[in-house]
Amino acid sequence: MSNYNKWIELGLKKGLSDIEIHINEKVDLGLNVYEGKVEQNEISKMQTASIKGIFNNKAANVYVENLTDSNIELMLDHLLDSAKNITSNEPAIIFEGSKEYVKINEPIFDFSKIDPKDKVKLLLDLEAGIYKNEFVKKVSTTFYGETELKTTIINSKGLNLSRHSTVATIYASGVYEKEGQIKSGLSYQIVKNFNEINVDKLIDDNIKNGTSQLGAKTISSSKYPVVFDNEQFGNVLAVFATIFSGEAAFRNLTKLNGKQGTKIASPIVNLVDSPFHEKALMKVPFDDEGVACETRHWIKDGVFTDFNHNLKTAAIFNTKSTGNGFGRGIKATNLVLEPQEYTLNEVLDTIQHGIYITDLVGLHAGVETVSGDFSLQAAGFEINDGKLGRPIDMIVVSGNFFELLNNIEMIANNLIFGLSGVGTGAVKISELTVAGE
Repeated sequence: MSNYNKWIELGLKKGLSDIEIHINEKVDLGLNVYEGKVEQNEISKMQTASIKGIFNNKAANVYVENLTDSNIELMLDHLLDSAKNITSNEPAIIFEGSKEYVKINEPIFDFSKIDPKDKVKLLLDLEAGIYKNEFVKKVSTTFYGETELKTTIINSKGLNLSRHSTVATIYASGVYEKEGQIKSGLSYQIVKNFNEINVDKLIDDNIKNGTSQLGAKTISSSKYPVVFDNEQFGNVLAVFATIFSGEAAFRNLTKLNGKQGTKIASPIVNLVDSPFHEKALMKVPFDDEGVACETRHWIKDGVFTDFNHNLKTAAIFNTKSTGNGFGRGIKATNLVLEPQEYTLNEVLDTIQHGIYITDLVGLHAGVETVSGDFSLQAAGFEINDGKLGRPIDMIVVSGNFFELLNNIEMIANNLIFGLSGVGTGAVKISELTVAGE
């Protein structure tokens, strides 16, 4: 910490009116097993730093790996040169700190203390377990990774914050074949404690996901009631999250401009930025600009509340930052679609004939975030009299995100935070256009 203070003093002596140093220290481990042999065993350690400074009311940033006493002066000189050449009138802000920060008391698990042989054994057991299935053709990937991240923010206005997190991910991808038809199965777990990894469940999930789609065929084109599984609806929400940002509002890249306080979704929709959610893997006390994070509705009872802001867009719109300044933009902490009390089976029970979607392809190429239009290749299962029936593939679901929000009829209580980082249960849509045969 003494080095940071010394570097700040040096920046002020060089003529900066304010200066902030943001340090990320990251350690990554990656293990990969293929055909019973370790193919990858890599550890990487990296420190990245960004320095933000204000000179003549112009804010500039420089980025460097491994900021040290030997290169700090050069970086500060680059920062000053950049600030002197800025001609835009964007707000120049370095944050003095929030009044209060939520203290995170979760224990940090030290994955490095686990014997590396135990990590390899997990992957070998996972691969071998999947290979026991009669339909598996190949296990293409078995991977274990862990990440430790420490973030420090300190500035000339007295801000001094740090956060620390560790997480491990294990996943497998299998290829399954029956009567010439090939399907893939993916299973994964993201954990905060090594002892939470359940290899048997990973094996079962992989086999189920891979074999359940064998024999899939398309379905007649029509409009159907549709249930998105929790993972896939989380992916949909993640893709459209950008339209709720102040950056999108400023650049007129969202249809939500001027819609604050108006109904944009079904009354049962409560979309919440929830930095301290009990099921979230990461609890986030402050954003990358040092602003305290807070639980905040994006949509409350179907009504759009307001945009999310970092310091820059908050100044432009004459409001306060919502604590969503991450990276070089605006992002959610833990976005959650609040569930209802229904189980998945209770949701399915309400459908006489419909479709349950478990896979979506083209979530970037097939989505237009400004208009809300989407057209996505999908797969899943037919629903008949409230029960899951035959597998379905080679269909395309089309619609509009804003209409989708208004057509949400039920939200199941099987909430998970998937790979997208969004938490939701399965969601029933009253009607959606499906193109098949």
